Amino acid sequence: MAWKIKHTDDVWDGPTHELAGRFYTGATRTAESRPLVWFEASKPVTPSSKPKPAPKKAAPKPKGATAWD
Repeated sequence: MAWKIKHTDDVWDGPTHELAGRFYTGATRTAESRPLVWFEASKPVTPSSKPKPAPKKAAPKPKGATAWD
């Protein structure tokens, strides 16, 4: 659970402030303040060791099944 800078996805662990319901970097609002978003730090997802099977191809239609045969 941490803050990250909205447009760069860099993690922010410094001081923050709230203005109009949004959170920004730094203790006070300045021109250098950047918007922040809250995210839940999750464990990295490991891919399964079992490969997924390839999708099966559709069976061909028999002759005479369409108007063009």
